[in-house]
Amino acid sequence: MEEKKSAFGPSVMSGIYLGIALIVFSLITFLLDVDMESPIKYISYVILAIGLYWAIITFRDKHSGGFIDYKGAFGAGFYTGLFASFLLGIFTYIYVQYIDTGLVQEILIKAEEGMLESNPNMSDEQIDQALSMTEMFTSPIMMGVWGFVGNLIVSTILSLIIAIFAKRENKEIA
Repeated sequence: MEEKKSAFGPSVMSGIYLGIALIVFSLITFLLDVDMESPIKYISYVILAIGLYWAIITFRDKHSGGFIDYKGAFGAGFYTGLFASFLLGIFTYIYVQYIDTGLVQEILIKAEEGMLESNPNMSDEQIDQALSMTEMFTSPIMMGVWGFVGNLIVSTILSLIIAIFAKRENKEIA
């Protein structure tokens, strides 16, 4: 029986490359002053999907002898997404803390506008209470954590889907 190789080690470099690509895309959108709600931001999902597919195919072809089952393909994608998400979480913290220091304030302003728009009868006390809760979850550390978690969830879902298409099972070993 052929020994299966772990995707953990090879996925580190793939995750670093994917994380760097996503960070560069984020910096480009920042430098071009792309709005937070712009559809252009969805390009990051395309980059993520392409990066995961590349990582799985690379693991399959270079480390698994050209064959990989669904579990192995998912593992390669998951670990790649894990490392990329970790890098993005760190980048998000640094970005919010040191690069775009007004981002938290911008989020709070939009949250207040959204509250007043959806419920114009809110009292100032209710708005302040809601904003203090929002502020708790928009600190640079929490945004880094949520960035990590959110990207990990998306990359896991994408890995589950991409593994279906990237698997190539060896029919000779039955």
